[in-house]
Amino acid sequence: MGSGDRLTFGSLFAGVGGFDLGLEAAGWECAWQVEWEPNCQQTLGYWWPGVPRWGDVTTVSGSVLPPVDVIVFGSPCQDLSLAGKRAGLEGDRSGLFFEATRIIQEMKDESTGTFPRLAVWENVPGALTSTNGDDFEAVLTEMAKLGASFIEWAVLDARYFGVPQRRRRLFLVAIFDPDLGERMPEQLFALGDRSARDTSPSGQTQQGLATDVTGSPDDAGTIFSFDTQFGSNANVFVNMAPTLKSTQQPPSISDGTTVRRLTPVECERLMGWPDDHTLYRADGKTNSDTARYKMCGNGVASPVAQWIAEQINKADRRPMEEDDGQPSEA
Repeated sequence: MGSGDRLTFGSLFAGVGGFDLGLEAAGWECAWQVEWEPNCQQTLGYWWPGVPRWGDVTTVSGSVLPPVDVIVFGSPCQDLSLAGKRAGLEGDRSGLFFEATRIIQEMKDESTGTFPRLAVWENVPGALTSTNGDDFEAVLTEMAKLGASFIEWAVLDARYFGVPQRRRRLFLVAIFDPDLGERMPEQLFALGDRSARDTSPSGQTQQGLATDVTGSPDDAGTIFSFDTQFGSNANVFVNMAPTLKSTQQPPSISDGTTVRRLTPVECERLMGWPDDHTLYRADGKTNSDTARYKMCGNGVASPVAQWIAEQINKADRRPMEEDDGQPSEA
């Protein structure tokens, strides 16, 4: 589908392309994007001018979208979050998950079951426990209905992937291509202690310091603290930022002498995005700081997405195994 051996992907609920940046860094090719928010549309248009784009996921049909190897989607999480009212998948926002599965089914029908070969879903960890686990059971059931022969999920924290932000997110991979399913390893997510609250890649430890955020060589060796500054919910994190959120002001940062709010560029760095990724627009204007903070809070940390894509790349290159358990000849 893509150029040479590159996997192609379509991005639903694309935001400003945090997922997309990570997948492209792993060698994948973006074929299309779907995003309804006007500021995000403009940002996507600036960075991906040649990529076809649709606005409303509820009106897009998988039968008309260009067929792709992978569909990725971080459907809205407000109704699944522990911080929300927990309306679950029946909520207006998080229920958009079923629009994504509808699109997948329509593409499968149009391509006689060939595409997409797999899907990757991102959401908050609260999706595992929403409505006493019934919502996540519904997610697994939907993926099985779509023909998934392999499903794996894990809660991954961005702080273990090179950015100093505690950002725990649930990622699920569903494989629809039976040949690819047979090449899957026992565990696609090669994690260390899977019982830990925050899971990390096997053999890796927590990475990143506040100096990676400020970008100032004069700050080398300085110990920074991050403060959420939200009344009774305030917390202080040493050399590690709390989770960026779209509904709250950005955390402050202190070197023990001065206290200031994180800048939009520093928030972008916490997401693993290029500097000023949220600034520019296709219409020649620039986004406000308020819009930029919201984009970061709603986004996907690109290094985590890249790592997931790299695990899929490894599996996609694995040889098929015969009945005797030995790899087949090429």
